[in-house]
Amino acid sequence: MQRKLDVEVLVRISRVYRAVKREFNRRLESHGLNYIDFLILMTVKESPKSMVYLAKEVLMTQAGITAAIDRLEEKGLVKRERDREDRRIINVQITDLGVKATEEAMQIYEEMASELMKDLSVEEKERLIALLDLVQDKIVKQEKLAQSG
Repeated sequence: MQRKLDVEVLVRISRVYRAVKREFNRRLESHGLNYIDFLILMTVKESPKSMVYLAKEVLMTQAGITAAIDRLEEKGLVKRERDREDRRIINVQITDLGVKATEEAMQIYEEMASELMKDLSVEEKERLIALLDLVQDKIVKQEKLAQSG
């Protein structure tokens, strides 16, 4: 019984994640963006990142990240630059237009979050955050063990 409940918890987390992603994609569509674009822009917002780093960060293949960066570059949201120290490395840097698009997308995300969470009390939200943090901490610990072992 316990094992079945454990599985159901993860199934629900996965379903919520997919539903949130679908809804966010739907809302971003009118801005010519999608969830992956948002993740990339958020990742390069603070500082340029290499293509290899971005692929790992957003769980994409090299071909997939190249296509995504091509799209973002065509829209003027990012630009590619060769690394000064190692010319083999291509870094992706956000443009002013990209910063603006990221801020607009973040506003859409915040509005969506408010709409989805409006029926939960502050205490329920705090408890949900705490429970999800426990699950994430467990995953991070397992990842570190796997990397060190």
